[in-house]
Amino acid sequence: MSEPELAAAGAPSSGAPARTGRNSVLYLVGALMQGLGIFIVQPFALHVLNDDAKWQELFLSVSVIQVGVVLAAAGLPLAITKAWFDPGGHTKARAISGFLTLGGLVLGLLAAGACLLFASGVKGSTSFSIALLAMGLQASVLAAQAILRAQGRAVMFVVLSLCSSMAAYLGGLVSMLLFGAEASIFMAGYGVLVFLSAVLSTVVARPVVPFSHPAAIREAMSIGIPVLPHTGALMLLTQGAPFLLAIVAASGVSGDYGKVQIFVLGSITLLGALNNAWVPALMSVRGDDRVRRMRSTMITASLAGAAIVVVASSGANLVVHVMAGGKESLIPVAQIMPLIAMGYLLYLNASTLLFADNVTWWLSIVTPVVLVVSGGLALWPAMAGNLEGVALVSVFSFLLLGLAYLGVAWRRAAGGWALGVYCLCWVVCAAYVGLLLLLPTDVVTGLVTVGAVAVVALLGAVTWRVRARRVSVEA
Repeated sequence: MSEPELAAAGAPSSGAPARTGRNSVLYLVGALMQGLGIFIVQPFALHVLNDDAKWQELFLSVSVIQVGVVLAAAGLPLAITKAWFDPGGHTKARAISGFLTLGGLVLGLLAAGACLLFASGVKGSTSFSIALLAMGLQASVLAAQAILRAQGRAVMFVVLSLCSSMAAYLGGLVSMLLFGAEASIFMAGYGVLVFLSAVLSTVVARPVVPFSHPAAIREAMSIGIPVLPHTGALMLLTQGAPFLLAIVAASGVSGDYGKVQIFVLGSITLLGALNNAWVPALMSVRGDDRVRRMRSTMITASLAGAAIVVVASSGANLVVHVMAGGKESLIPVAQIMPLIAMGYLLYLNASTLLFADNVTWWLSIVTPVVLVVSGGLALWPAMAGNLEGVALVSVFSFLLLGLAYLGVAWRRAAGGWALGVYCLCWVVCAAYVGLLLLLPTDVVTGLVTVGAVAVVALLGAVTWRVRARRVSVEA
């Protein structure tokens, strides 16, 4: 069999490790650029809006998109990638992609229409309507990226990410500068770029009509329906805190939390980007090969998670001064938030195995239960407006999520979880964040912290490069 035939049959190809490493770098670079979208735009948006109520409307509208699109996708992107590796699964994967593209569009149109019809005149209804329509369009981007991920087309995957994120944020900002400082105007500009991204997605990934494969709709429904409660619960775990604060806390508190929410979303985005390389690597193997691949992936993921925590927490001081107008009370909140990465990476790898083995019904139980526990724990600090407490609950919730999925998926790759490395990384991260919380929150301390991390990272990179060259020469 040729290499493409082996990949389609689910067997690992000889070039897989090299492509996985190269694609991991591309996905990570793309995620960094994607994360820079909100980082670049937020300070300008805050300045242009110059109104906490308008900022909160804008932030909640963007959150509606981020929560809604994953909810609407209902796990189908992973189903598309998995179908691609089944024997003769290319047509089925494209049919499921068509199902997600059409379904997302219909859902977005219906949701936007209902919002305009029943909430007309309510403050923020226009922004939320545009957000709901953009949510539906984003489903086509996720569907296309699932196929591109399976094909190993990391460059085009990253292009779609940038078009539907950074370009969309910049489009919203430019719209406000040209037409007025309103959240609805930002969302209109954002929506135009998302629409163009959706058009590009259908061109590069070529979804087909769902009925073109007899099993496509049945498989999409069998995976999507059980995963639906999971996706909703997961997005509420990720981005539910601002909505909870908006309901139970004093006015403006939710907007403050939203100013540093990027430290949650950024950490998840970076790991999600790397997971785009890990998913096909884990789904394309079985048996002992899966155990070996899982061990390698978990070691990489643990180190990547630790690096994300250290870098993000170190930069929290300076970033908050830039993005939140120097509101130093938010710095400890931002320093704590990246710790969610350690629980999230465990969840990512464990849940991938559940998708690979077609036992996604577990997701409909585990994640909602964790959400209920998390909501109960977060309610008290949220009512008190204690943002540090809310952030700590979020960290604990993701750790609980990861451990729960580890327990469910343990036997599917027994011996491959590299828990020694994972636990060591957790201890280092927790100790480092604890140390940062003891330091002053002035700009000078932030500069020194970032500088120290940069020097250590540079020395580590140089050392690694020298050792790599020495090994190459000896070989």
